[in-house]
Amino acid sequence: MAVHSHENQLPKKGIRDDAQLGIWLGLISFTFLFAVFIVSNVYLRGWSPDVFTITLPAGVQNLVNYNVILLLLIGVCTLAGGISYKKHKTAAAGAFLGLAMLASLGYLFFDWMLIQQYRAIGPAAWTVYVTVQSFMAILVAISVVLYLRAFFFMMKKDEAALNRFIPASTAVWIYTVIMGLFVFIQCDFIQIGQFAEWCGLKLR
Repeated sequence: MAVHSHENQLPKKGIRDDAQLGIWLGLISFTFLFAVFIVSNVYLRGWSPDVFTITLPAGVQNLVNYNVILLLLIGVCTLAGGISYKKHKTAAAGAFLGLAMLASLGYLFFDWMLIQQYRAIGPAAWTVYVTVQSFMAILVAISVVLYLRAFFFMMKKDEAALNRFIPASTAVWIYTVIMGLFVFIQCDFIQIGQFAEWCGLKLR
């Protein structure tokens, strides 16, 4: 009976795990806060398009597009890392998550450059876009911390911790990618067709 009682107190994996449930609740709360600033972005551009609809210089638009490519890379590498870990290919999982972390660091670098460019463009760009970009920077920075934590558990070969940590962290990583793409589509500056055309030009 004592053993059975002890087993009931052990942390469980998946959605039944209180830690993962807490992460999802935190992400939902963050979404409501983030959505306020995204809606503000859309509202300001609709309310006063002459002031807040800004045509970005080509160099700044390139930074935006590079960030989208990095977000897609983060998503693909993170999913590949999660699938590899699930198949007990820890080395491959570590390699994919390492690539995702490098892409995240690249995103943070370009995001910092973007914020500086918005400041140079003027108050309207600062008002409309900097808060949204700052929220994305926070999400990506948290993702980097989680990647580092995953590597820490991998180096310790702590399988029990990884079994709980990887699913919970993957929720944050994929959420970050989805929110970044949503911001790009809803707030950022060009149509998807134009982005595809830009990618085609860069690949030539």
